[in-house]
Amino acid sequence: MAKNITGHYVRNMSHWRRMAAVAWSAPDDPTIYGTIDIDMTAALAFLAEESERTGEHLTVTHLVTKVLADTLAAHPECNCVIRRGRLFERDDIDLSVLVAVPPDDAEHEQEADLSGALVRKADQKTIAEIAREIREGARKVRKHEDPLLEQTKKLFALMPPAIMGPLLRLVARLQYDFNLDLSKLGVPNDPFGSAIITSVGVLGIAEAFVPLLTFTRVPAVLAVGAVEDKPGVRDGQVVPVPTMRIAATFDHRVIDGFQGGKLAKTFKDIMHDPAAHLR
Repeated sequence: MAKNITGHYVRNMSHWRRMAAVAWSAPDDPTIYGTIDIDMTAALAFLAEESERTGEHLTVTHLVTKVLADTLAAHPECNCVIRRGRLFERDDIDLSVLVAVPPDDAEHEQEADLSGALVRKADQKTIAEIAREIREGARKVRKHEDPLLEQTKKLFALMPPAIMGPLLRLVARLQYDFNLDLSKLGVPNDPFGSAIITSVGVLGIAEAFVPLLTFTRVPAVLAVGAVEDKPGVRDGQVVPVPTMRIAATFDHRVIDGFQGGKLAKTFKDIMHDPAAHLR
């Protein structure tokens, strides 16, 4: 007779443990989280020099976008999408940078929104080209000059919540599982790309974990924190070091701990000396 996998019944449980046992279903979420701290000394100097050289106002978000693109290019096995239970490597590295859309006036704060500026083939572009593309994408979003986005927003505004969720999942299934191009129906093709980047640092937040948005099929989201002085050791002395924390959310089906470690090492190597890698 097979041995029973359980032992004796636990009788003296706290009220919290009794409630917790029935409050949630069994876990089926593949999400994993991780953080890395970046010494930004060289990165900030690089951004200042490149801003002066190119005439573009380059920010930490632009740098992270370029570095992530080059990191994925170095590890193409992580640039994948799941299609009907199988991993498919993407042809391109497209990155979505979330853009805050403020309300038209203070009386409509609940209408503050988020949208994405998509940088296609980001690994093949310079940091200045990425900055211009993000800035133009953000301008169109904030000025309501993106016709496809405006059409989609109007459609969603008229759609009952009970329909919106199933429709988003259906569109994702048609686009990703069956690889159909729905652009003729007004649905942008793969609108979020390989990964999503959001800057929480501009809000004064040092660290935040962003959830995976299931219908985007994006396996990685990076939250860029604020640059803050933290204690560090230089030449045996404790000194303030400008430090930025990157908080990453991964889909474990695509990126596991081993692959995440390789991504983190390459990402940190470039961030710690961008002048040697990006010029």
